Formats: sequence, C-alpha cells, structure tokens
Amino acid sequence: MSVTNWVMEAIERSFNKGATIREIQRFIDEQHYEELAIFTIETELKSLLKKSRIKKSDDRYFKAEQTSKEDAFKKLFGE
Repeated sequence: MSVTNWVMEAIERSFNKGATIREIQRFIDEQHYEELAIFTIETELKSLLKKSRIKKSDDRYFKAEQTSKEDAFKKLFGE
C-alpha cells in the first residue's frame, strides 16, 4: 500500500470526527506497522488537499464529499 492509501484509510476510519496528524501517524503505526515521519504525512496531506480529496477544519482532516457525475460535468463544461 502507498502512503496515500494509508492516510486516506486513517481519515476514513475517524468516523466523521476528523483525524489529526498524530492520530493518522498512530493509526498507520498500529495498523500497518510503519513508522512514518510527520513530514511525510504532512506532505501527503498537502497533496490530498490540493487534489480536493480531503478537507481541513482547524487541525483535523476529513474526507471530502464525492462529486456526482452530473456535477462533475457541470463543473467541467459549465451548465
């Protein structure tokens, strides 16, 4: 698995309460037996934010709502 998948899994398992960087780090360590540096996780979070796959509120990260096909076409091509 990649760091992206691990981070997304940690955020998804936060059950809509969001996850902090430390909680993500702890989840990856406990579930996948990998000790990732905070810098590595921060870099991945920035990438996911840029791609709009997650959103940030205060110090917590949440999975972004998925866009329907119709909304994606409207956003891409206009109404």
